[in-house]
Amino acid sequence: MARMKRGFRMVSGVAWRSLAWGCLCVGVIPVVGEEPKTPAAGGEKPAADTVVVERGPFELALTAKGAFEPVEFTVVEFRPESWSQPLEILRVVPHGGRVNAGDPLVEFDTEKLDRAITDLKLELAAGEKSLEVARKELPIAEATHPLEMADAERQSRIAAEDLARFVAVEKSLADEATRFDLRAAEERLKYAREELRQLEQMYKDKDLTEETEEMILQRTRFDVTQAEFSLKRIAEAVEERLLLGLPRQEIEVRRAAETAALNLERIRGTLPLQLEQKKLALAMQEHERAQSLRRLAELEHDRAAATVRAPRAGMAYYGRLREGTWSTASVAAKAVVGHATPPGEIEFTVLDPDRLQFRAKVEEKDLHLLAVGLAGRVEPTGFPNTDVPVTLGPFVPVPREGSFDAMFAVAAKEGGPKLLPGMTGAVRCMVAKRPEALTLPSAAVFRDDDGSRHVFRVGADGKPEKRIVKVGGTVGGRTEIVEGVGAGDRVRTSKP
Repeated sequence: MARMKRGFRMVSGVAWRSLAWGCLCVGVIPVVGEEPKTPAAGGEKPAADTVVVERGPFELALTAKGAFEPVEFTVVEFRPESWSQPLEILRVVPHGGRVNAGDPLVEFDTEKLDRAITDLKLELAAGEKSLEVARKELPIAEATHPLEMADAERQSRIAAEDLARFVAVEKSLADEATRFDLRAAEERLKYAREELRQLEQMYKDKDLTEETEEMILQRTRFDVTQAEFSLKRIAEAVEERLLLGLPRQEIEVRRAAETAALNLERIRGTLPLQLEQKKLALAMQEHERAQSLRRLAELEHDRAAATVRAPRAGMAYYGRLREGTWSTASVAAKAVVGHATPPGEIEFTVLDPDRLQFRAKVEEKDLHLLAVGLAGRVEPTGFPNTDVPVTLGPFVPVPREGSFDAMFAVAAKEGGPKLLPGMTGAVRCMVAKRPEALTLPSAAVFRDDDGSRHVFRVGADGKPEKRIVKVGGTVGGRTEIVEGVGAGDRVRTSKP
């Protein structure tokens, strides 16, 4: 009996009609009479290449190994919607245990799952505040968008006007004013010197100079010195203004105009994108919140499903039946209290142990022996002195690795041994049984191109004669002859 795979989701069904039972063998058992040793006419031995048509019992039986399966069952597994980490098993039903609907099959420790739910709830609470801020900022951004655009246009226009004014008026006026400052300084020095010269000339004609007149001369001389220094300073300032100041001022004015124009272009190009970006960011936050809410709902559903319960009354088997093989061993290795098991690796089959069917594998060469309603008996491997009546159900010959599944309905005997799914046995079906059948070795029966069968009967004169025959079943190297020859006739085993 092959071993079954593992698994774990709730799947209901009346029967696995399409599952195959591996490693089963089918055979037919012939029962024919012994070949009589009839001497040839005249006391001579028959030729070596001839055989005699025999009459005797002929049985055509089909035997196959297989296993019992449940007719009604439900597969249950813990397949979380969101949770993917291993969970420790707290309690688990024993393999083959009887359960009622709603009884726990396995219970997991949900501490990690509970923490994940709590963390996600806190994240949702914090995200709700961020989402609320984004919702309020978006209409403000939409309202300030035209104001920012208008302000950028105004700044660009002012900068352009300043540049035009500087080039057209202020530059030449500043140049003229600077040069006039130099001329004014020169004129002030000239006036101061002339005034000093006249005072010195006036006071020189007198013999004595009064103290007041000396003071006036001293002050006038200082005015001349001050005018000379002022002229020097203004000359240097004029030179700096004309060579550096005005050109630099023009550069700054032009740069301000260019910067304002570029800023306007930037705002025109990016401000709508920034607004759209805010809208998309808000939509993304809304989407992420919806995803988090969905995941929270899934985690809470997983939390509720962490105790897997029986959907029906019956017997709980570890694993499931796939293609005739139970996955009990692989599931039993993990269905242990204290074992941390990843989700989806433990599954149970809750079945009705009182309703069974028998699955066998039939070779292609024996398909012609099968018919719906074919009766037989199964001898369970564990109870060799017991047989159970079975009947072949609807049969669809779909090949599976060179063989075919045949499903037999089981009619358990009252008071017989308790049979359970997974037990093995051998089925035997009598296809044909005749006590007085004519048979020949199959090698003595030949086929024509049109499909008809014939033999070469040896006459009294020893010459072969072609005879068309009608054949029945063939088993164990012998073929039943329904008509065409009689008992005791000799036929050739090779063509003449």
